[in-house]
Amino acid sequence: MTTRQEPVSPAEMPVANTPAALMASRLAVDLDRRARHDPASLDRVEDEMRTLALRMAAPPEPAPEPDPVAPDPAGGVSLFHAIHLASYRAEEHAASGWESLQALFPDLLASRMARLEEADLGSRGVFLRLKAGPFDTAAEAGSACVQIEAAGGWCAVTDFTGRALSR
Repeated sequence: MTTRQEPVSPAEMPVANTPAALMASRLAVDLDRRARHDPASLDRVEDEMRTLALRMAAPPEPAPEPDPVAPDPAGGVSLFHAIHLASYRAEEHAASGWESLQALFPDLLASRMARLEEADLGSRGVFLRLKAGPFDTAAEAGSACVQIEAAGGWCAVTDFTGRALSR
């Protein structure tokens, strides 16, 4: 004799104990709730959801080969460092994301400037990378990333290039 068990909800399933997995689990539960009870609230993040779905479906990008040519000083290489916090399709979404991130990490981001840098990902489209800085050293930027990732965010150390985010 078998007994029928009720399906297990995503919130009840075990999740790996990593910052990314925990954040994905929390986000999945929230998205599921909104999809069922408040679908209109998803309209403002539709671009980001589509981008996430495409990025997750795409094969991992190979690591770029190191460029043997020295950087061109006229190309605007920055001596400062930054942290790449997110990518958006539209500047207004980047501005909203910057405000949210500043509210989540006031000690890290309140005194920083936001910059946007275009990234053409070929068939996946053009994205605006949201960066915060400047940091004097890569180690200082890396320390900020560690704090953001420990709170479930995503972060990568990069250069402090791009244009200022308009508000």
